[in-house]
Amino acid sequence: MLDGEVVARRKLRRVQAELGATCGGTVLALLGVDGGTILIPTTTLADTDLDAMVARLSAAAHVRVTATLVVTAPDEVPSAADRAHELLDMVQRLSCVPGLYRFTDMALEHQLTRPGPGRETLGVLLDPLDDHPELMQTLQCHISNNLNRQRTAHLMHIHANTVDYRIRRVRQLTGFDPAANSGLWQLHSALIARTFNDG
Repeated sequence: MLDGEVVARRKLRRVQAELGATCGGTVLALLGVDGGTILIPTTTLADTDLDAMVARLSAAAHVRVTATLVVTAPDEVPSAADRAHELLDMVQRLSCVPGLYRFTDMALEHQLTRPGPGRETLGVLLDPLDDHPELMQTLQCHISNNLNRQRTAHLMHIHANTVDYRIRRVRQLTGFDPAANSGLWQLHSALIARTFNDG
């Protein structure tokens, strides 16, 4: 029954200790209880070690950490930090699972979120679901779970057959089949675009 702020500060101290253990004194971190920015010289950790570092930070904090990565030259750190935070905002708005995201992982999603006629056109593909919020929620959850009906059913607290029924209704109302590659691509792109059209 500890105060929430006390718990958050303890988590933050554990994250800072793990950063120190992993990177020594080479890392610069501006962290708060809600997150922050970490600068890691490329000579300190290889890119392939960064996913494991984020997993260790998650274990230290006892919460699943979501992080984004932008590699840049020292004189471009301020603009790179802005890009990293923009990428993090996009990852969070799209309800991506926690983990480390590089710009190369999210280039397509980044492009789909840029304002313009493409985003607007994609966003309206889901208009037939406006009166069926449970279908929209199921579609989002199902795509986020890589079309795993059991995991979707578990997370939504519904039966797997209900997931199947709702996905069939999505296909009937939108004309796009999530079980087909082209339909899945269109629906996923439309979800991304709509998330940013609404925001």
